[in-house]
Amino acid sequence: MSNFIPLINVRSVYNFQESLIKINDYISFAKKEGFEYLFYCENKTMYGVAEFYKKASKENIKPIIGLSIELESGKIITLISKNQKGYKDICFISSELNDETKLNDDQTLELIKSRVNHNCFLITNLEKSKDYFNDAEVLNTNQIKLFFNTIRYISDNEQQHYRGVFALKNGINIKEAENLYKIDESYPYADDILEVFPDTLKVTELIKSKVELDIFENNEKHMAKFSAPYNMPSFSYLKQKCLAGLKHYLTKIKNQPVTSEYLDRLNTELSVIEKTGFADYFLIVHDYVSFAKKNDIIVGPGRGSAASSLVSFLLRITTIDPIEYNLLFERFLNPERITMPDIDIDFQDNRRDEVIEYLFEKYGRYNVATIVTYQTIGFKSAFRDACRIYEVDLDKVNLITKSLTDDYLDFDEIIKTQKLIREYSEKPEFKDIFNLTEKLIGCPRQTGTHAAGIIISDVDLRTVLPIRQGLNGIYQTQFDMNYLEEIGLIKMDLLGLRNLTTIKEIMDLIKQNYKKDLSLSKIDIHDAKTFEILRQGNTTGIFQLESQGMTNLIIDMKVNSINDISAASSLYRPGPQEMIPEYIHNKNRRKVSLVDRSLADILLPTYGVIVYQEQVMQILQLVGNFSLGKADIVRRAMGKKQIEYMMQVKDEFINNAIANNYSKEKATAIWNWIEKFAKYGFNKSHAIAYSYIGYWLAWFKAHYTAEFYTALLNGVMGNQSKTSKYIKEVKQFGIQVIKPSVKYMNSNYISSENRIYMPLTLIKGIWKEFTTTLNKLYNEHEDLFEDLNKFFYYMKNKGLNESNYNLLAKAGSFDCFGYNKSTMVANRDFIFSAMTAFNENISLDKQTKIENLFEEQLNEEVESNYEKEVFGFYISANPITKLKNENAYFKPIDIIKLIGNMNEVNIIGQISGIRVIKDKNKNNMAFVTVFDDTESIDLTVFASNFDNLQYDLVANKNYILKIKTQTYKNRITGILETIVKPI
Repeated sequence: MSNFIPLINVRSVYNFQESLIKINDYISFAKKEGFEYLFYCENKTMYGVAEFYKKASKENIKPIIGLSIELESGKIITLISKNQKGYKDICFISSELNDETKLNDDQTLELIKSRVNHNCFLITNLEKSKDYFNDAEVLNTNQIKLFFNTIRYISDNEQQHYRGVFALKNGINIKEAENLYKIDESYPYADDILEVFPDTLKVTELIKSKVELDIFENNEKHMAKFSAPYNMPSFSYLKQKCLAGLKHYLTKIKNQPVTSEYLDRLNTELSVIEKTGFADYFLIVHDYVSFAKKNDIIVGPGRGSAASSLVSFLLRITTIDPIEYNLLFERFLNPERITMPDIDIDFQDNRRDEVIEYLFEKYGRYNVATIVTYQTIGFKSAFRDACRIYEVDLDKVNLITKSLTDDYLDFDEIIKTQKLIREYSEKPEFKDIFNLTEKLIGCPRQTGTHAAGIIISDVDLRTVLPIRQGLNGIYQTQFDMNYLEEIGLIKMDLLGLRNLTTIKEIMDLIKQNYKKDLSLSKIDIHDAKTFEILRQGNTTGIFQLESQGMTNLIIDMKVNSINDISAASSLYRPGPQEMIPEYIHNKNRRKVSLVDRSLADILLPTYGVIVYQEQVMQILQLVGNFSLGKADIVRRAMGKKQIEYMMQVKDEFINNAIANNYSKEKATAIWNWIEKFAKYGFNKSHAIAYSYIGYWLAWFKAHYTAEFYTALLNGVMGNQSKTSKYIKEVKQFGIQVIKPSVKYMNSNYISSENRIYMPLTLIKGIWKEFTTTLNKLYNEHEDLFEDLNKFFYYMKNKGLNESNYNLLAKAGSFDCFGYNKSTMVANRDFIFSAMTAFNENISLDKQTKIENLFEEQLNEEVESNYEKEVFGFYISANPITKLKNENAYFKPIDIIKLIGNMNEVNIIGQISGIRVIKDKNKNNMAFVTVFDDTESIDLTVFASNFDNLQYDLVANKNYILKIKTQTYKNRITGILETIVKPI
């Protein structure tokens, strides 16, 4: 017999901070001991059930699934599912126990009694349990009390580590935990159990013999059913809508008759959808997209391979005509490799929740759920937690962890590569801390919510998997996304995209300022002014195009179409970047050499370079006579380097090509060529769709510049560097930027008559409540801003204090009263004395007036200091400009004028950020961001230099720096040679 035997009441780390037992460790332990079966029972939750089942099965260990319920009285009920029906029952019970309504013991017992029957074992230390739970197979275990001694760690030498977890859970230190936690909850030896409780193994073997359950055995799909009008079958309704959509699109939009090209494509797609049973899926997506559009919520033009579907286009799920852009349906739904459809939809991010609420209301509270995620503890978090309970000084903790930029999950790697941490790990007083840290790494700390995934089921989700109460009253799965499809649940991704919110805000501003209702579908996609600003490199704020490297590529490519934008975003990635020079060279000289002239129609649109996955598929079809479905399978295999399959299919391709009048040499050359680029190719449908978002933003920037920047600025509130950059840029367009003023009372940027008004809330320490107060006062007193006297009279006891007064004065928010910033700052005490003297029972005209302020001169230096203090950046007077003039001897070059491969030039600027990392030799080096009055640049400080400079480099200080420039990924960066001098 093994040293151990399978026991029931084993807790895992999925009962957060109540166990040290990770599922991998549990199964490794069982495998080592030769267990044929293994129990898994969390307390009330079932978070780790699917993971446990998969991993145990893979190791040929029979997984036995249960649920333990610890009552308030301290008694325990453990339910073990014998079969699928019993499993559904415990899923239901766990779901109810994790609802927003907390059940007391009596309610919990009634819940169990109402659901549990002969499909479950019930093991409990409750008295008279057989009489109470008369439908379940109750195992009387009074003589096997050990079943209710919860196991929380495997080895008894882990008790001290568990005390650490106990301390974390209860917010106490390790000494207090040692006093409170005395019991042993390690995995007990078999001899010890059987000596005292000889029937233990007999009971567990009995349970094992009666359990026949595979939680993944049922392949039934639980897709919600779409309710079509007049009880029409879903597919019939889908076909009807698509035909009507096709007729409208071709005859009304394109002004042409319905052609066989479109009709044949539609019939092909519908045939696949009918065969696979996905009609309901398409109709449900169409329905919630329609809801969004009817409610003025901006929806993206398409995302992923769904944009290659004509059905998606005709249902207005996407807005890209796949035939116009030569997009392939098989890239989305492959009839030769049936997988679930995956239609991801982007919504403006500030209204995405409304769409989810709509689904919740339409399909029912137990049929819609978000998807759980688990926030895993990394080294940095684990170490800081361990130090906290061992009461290590926080300054020392910060010192030890300051070099860690990421929360690593590999403990051994950290110890090997981080010198300071390794040194502390060798100190005796830190031994327990590092041991606990290692145990905590990889444990889930708490649940989160998947950013996009939504489940919509045709049945009560509680009968399919355990769920829990989520945010806003919407339920959440207890299994993460990796296990949902296998139990028949289809994930739909509803994503929030900030750029769509920006577009909506721009359109609202245009409507407000110009009384124009614009439609994205009516925007001219061949607008010369739009492409001109892109070719000029004016890409700030343009989706996917605003990085320096992308900007340079856009300029070099001389973009003049949506296709050009799509190609740029597809090429500007690791791997395909090596093809950029060839692409630009071929495009600009309009001369292309092809591996074979027969490929001209496929390759000439991208100047002889394979840019897209769809091109690989088309070449496989044309040369090797593969169906597009098979071509997609081969493309995937090439990308994943499935060598065995590739060798087999290569012979087939060459033989087919020979039969298709290609020589063996040519066929082999074509195969080798496409194999090289298949792993680089990008999804064209996604690239085209996302290029529309970038183009729309560029169009707005070209035609409604003030509104464009207003929305852009609202989107970066709190981001000082981007705010500063955008404000600087907008002035170059001749648009006046008005500093925050109490008179405008705005908490967001607003625009009017080619001006942008900065919000009061941009001032550090001024909150939205203050602007709300101003608006309320103005509604009560229209003369609020008539003069200084009236303003401060009405503002008495209305949220204005000496602290926020100073901020408002330095920001120029009182300039509207005719006095400059310095004057308003200098007269603060006088103004507050006058406000104190105001008598609210006497009319304003009889009060002592605030007048004859002592006036101060405002100089440029004071102005810039005020701006930096209250905004965090400079608006009017950038002192770096002055520093450049004062240090002209050093011949500083404006950052914006730097080009690649300049040898030892000087720049003058301020350090805005320092990021320390390890180089390949595990030595410290850094990336330093420096800005001047024109632009910013990232500088590399190599380890050989960093040792000497690290203590002299300080954020928010000005320097003269000697650098060498370089071009990295089409972006100008630099290498810091030395600090000439701090200034």
